[in-house]
Amino acid sequence: MNNTVLANVARGIGAGLAATAAMSAVLGIAYKVKTIDRQPPQLIVDAFLPDIPERENRVLAAVAHFGDGTAASIGYGVALPRIMQGVTTGTGYGALVWLVGYEGWLPLMGILPPAHRDDRRRVGTMFAAHLVFGSVLGFALRRRLTT
Repeated sequence: MNNTVLANVARGIGAGLAATAAMSAVLGIAYKVKTIDRQPPQLIVDAFLPDIPERENRVLAAVAHFGDGTAASIGYGVALPRIMQGVTTGTGYGALVWLVGYEGWLPLMGILPPAHRDDRRRVGTMFAAHLVFGSVLGFALRRRLTT
């Protein structure tokens, strides 16, 4: 790997942590106002580790969520030239991440129904949370907040 790729990976990690934190805030608010019950990261942990206690589930769900958000962010940071990174492309990327998850791998693994058949409140919440994720990601990388 050359230094440019490594620098993009490092920037992606920092931006991914910020973007995932912003997304987590949206999910926390949605949970408090009862728009969603259990957050999807908890449902994912349930699918793989169904017998762990709730406290451990929440910890693993948070770790997995930040890991997944950071990995997705690295992908964005490496795939797009720096000049194309920003709020607009980041928001589009957030929508793409949502689509791949909620119409793709989550239903394929039996964790959630496809978004077009799921509870509209969860769909709207998760779509909005992914748009926040993407816009913060694009903003952070564009503004070089993570370098």
